[in-house]
Amino acid sequence: MSEHNQEAVGQSNSPGGVSMFHDIDQSEAFCSLDYHTPEAEASLGYLESWFSAPRLHRYAAAARPDLLYIWNTRLSKALLEDFGHVEVLLRNFIHDRLTRDYSHPDWYHATNRYHFNGPFQNSVAKVERRLKKRGRVATPDQVIAELSFDNWRFLLTPRHEVTIWKALVNLDNGGMPHYRSRNRADFESDVELIRELRNRASHQEPLILEAAPTTAETKRLDAYAAALKNTAARIDPDAAQWIIANSRVKAIRKLRP
Repeated sequence: MSEHNQEAVGQSNSPGGVSMFHDIDQSEAFCSLDYHTPEAEASLGYLESWFSAPRLHRYAAAARPDLLYIWNTRLSKALLEDFGHVEVLLRNFIHDRLTRDYSHPDWYHATNRYHFNGPFQNSVAKVERRLKKRGRVATPDQVIAELSFDNWRFLLTPRHEVTIWKALVNLDNGGMPHYRSRNRADFESDVELIRELRNRASHQEPLILEAAPTTAETKRLDAYAAALKNTAARIDPDAAQWIIANSRVKAIRKLRP
């Protein structure tokens, strides 16, 4: 058997073992930060016809609007990767602390204890109905995984200062030993900024303010990064360090056209 065939029979680097991806350097294929030019060049006119002039107006004055638009897209996706990690970390943290506080994992049904409002209760009910339609049992793990980030952000409002927040920082429930001030407003403020980031990045709205780099743009991106880092570090510093170490954001920001 040839050396090539031995590799094919052995462990594969291909996604799902699909042969068409054999011998492709995955890091180069999917993580390269280089722009593919000139074959991938597109004029501003083309971009506006494809994606609309209003969406492209902030890019129009750039020497290469297409490169700036692609850079904004890649930065958005990289930020969404970090957001995804922080979202799961946050929801698991809240779920764990409230499970301990309520002594049962379906704490989201304890409206009398935590004073959930109508929208939150409706969200839980919709998730349970959706799972039932799929033929799945609405276990706490399934419900927690299906609730949106907006629901988790809602649990951090002043309305829940003396109920949910008190349970989250209670050391008997595990608390927040890495967050010394335990200030709810500061924590909520960072989570709200993360929600803003999620909305902008997921809809591919401009993260840039003008075609040329500005101090205001740098401050905005720094604020997003700080909010992600702060939220993760207050929950678990090791998790925050891991997220930062695996983030593509810093490298992509350096490549701004």
